[in-house]
Amino acid sequence: MSRTTGIPKELPGSTLSDILNGKRERLPDWGLVASFVMVCHLHAGQTGLPTNTLGTVSQWQARWRAARNEPQRHAPGSYDLFRTPADEAERRTTRTVARLVRLAAEGDTESAYRLAIIHVLTGESAAARYWIHTAVQQRHPDAEAFAADRRPVEFAANLSFAYGQAYDQEGPAKRDIARFYYRLAADHGHPRAVERLRALRAVPFGKPLPAPTGAEHRPDRASLSQSD
Repeated sequence: MSRTTGIPKELPGSTLSDILNGKRERLPDWGLVASFVMVCHLHAGQTGLPTNTLGTVSQWQARWRAARNEPQRHAPGSYDLFRTPADEAERRTTRTVARLVRLAAEGDTESAYRLAIIHVLTGESAAARYWIHTAVQQRHPDAEAFAADRRPVEFAANLSFAYGQAYDQEGPAKRDIARFYYRLAADHGHPRAVERLRALRAVPFGKPLPAPTGAEHRPDRASLSQSD
């Protein structure tokens, strides 16, 4: 069931057995915990079992954070998703997403909001719902509008293009991040993202963008600095 679309992480049987039987002292990474909780809810929904005693993903995240902050639970070298070595984080996801996950786990609202945008565009609906719920709970100024939008993919594609433009304006050092957001938007038919990706492929380092125009929702520099 952990291979279901939207579950953040596949659950290895042996690892899960060791954790549930107390054979591992170190704290499980958050991706595994979140996936386990989601799978429990999914199974309960399919079998008609009550879910009121399972606890929500947000409640389990609060418990996980509390456990992470207990010094006695962390022996030297213990594994933590949000302090993963860069090469391991890269294997799991892009460097940009890995950084957003780390920041969101520490309570950064903008990072949670961006993860919702990204997961909507990658088709991971359960993860998208989780992160938009988190952003709403943390009172991100645009989260409720996003949650209520009747065309969330179009909303997310426009915002992803705006993120790409903002990073593009920062110069060559940020261009890989710009491409990441452009690609998400282009995959859903955003014409200006498609055009910009074509330009970046055709010309080394691309060409400077004109000043932003139109009414598209654009991130500000303060939010960019938290997640780049």
